Amino acid sequence: MFIEIFFVPQKVVGDTFGYEFLSNLAGKSLGKFNANIIIDFQECTFFDGNLCAVLGNILQSLKDRNNTIQIINLSGKVRGAMGRNGFLTNFVSNINVPVIYHNSIPYRKFKLEDESHAKDFFKDQLFGKQDMPHMSPLAQKEIIRNIFEVCLNAVTHGGCEYVYCCGQVYLRKVPAKALITFADLGNSIKANVNNYLRKNLTGNEAIMWALADGNTTKTQDIPGGLGLKLLQNLIYLNKGKLQFVSGDGFVEIKDGNPTFFKLDIDFPGTIVTLELLLNDPNFYYLGDEDKEWTNIF
Repeated sequence: MFIEIFFVPQKVVGDTFGYEFLSNLAGKSLGKFNANIIIDFQECTFFDGNLCAVLGNILQSLKDRNNTIQIINLSGKVRGAMGRNGFLTNFVSNINVPVIYHNSIPYRKFKLEDESHAKDFFKDQLFGKQDMPHMSPLAQKEIIRNIFEVCLNAVTHGGCEYVYCCGQVYLRKVPAKALITFADLGNSIKANVNNYLRKNLTGNEAIMWALADGNTTKTQDIPGGLGLKLLQNLIYLNKGKLQFVSGDGFVEIKDGNPTFFKLDIDFPGTIVTLELLLNDPNFYYLGDEDKEWTNIF
């Protein structure tokens, strides 16, 4: 059996270097069938737990094409983080790491038919975490609906069956924050938008077009687009950030302003990361709710 080894770098976080490593792994994995794939963590001392969504999507895609997966040389810290969120149990047999969701948002995959289950999951495993932003039940319901639209977009626009998610809560960081990442290996935003507009936009231009309220590449009577207006408003008021990675594009939105990066290696799909700051003093509610609440969202 053909053997290929992929070495994980020392640090994998949500920056250009981290996303290019994942893009390289995803791209080189797409053509692999019936091989023995070894993921070597010997040099890795830190791996953002939320990015298990991306790594898991890549490894599951390999398994689906009859490749075998070996994950080796995990350090105690990385092993613990990947074990606690339930990621390792999917790819490592006889793993002896307790699955603890206190500081993590479990590794999961969802499809279009999972809407009710997915919304319950986000309510419990994201907004149920310690020190998360407080909001009215209606505002939370609408934010969760917006988050599920990320899954919906991956399935309908990307042409894939599942979207993968995972998250991490950093209570001791300054500022404390929660991150959740969604990943799919479907069509990239760049490919979809350029095919729809019959243009040759860059990855970043395509992402910004898809983010504009009302823009969508869907031609059927199905909600689409990446506008996610309410979610973007929450991120702005909370001082958190949003990241979108697709093709050669990488856009990070913070304080309402986009920062653009260009990936040297295309990601064959889409990655969306949501970062919320904890201990937010605001209370959020929808503008048309009863004005008994103290802060307007």
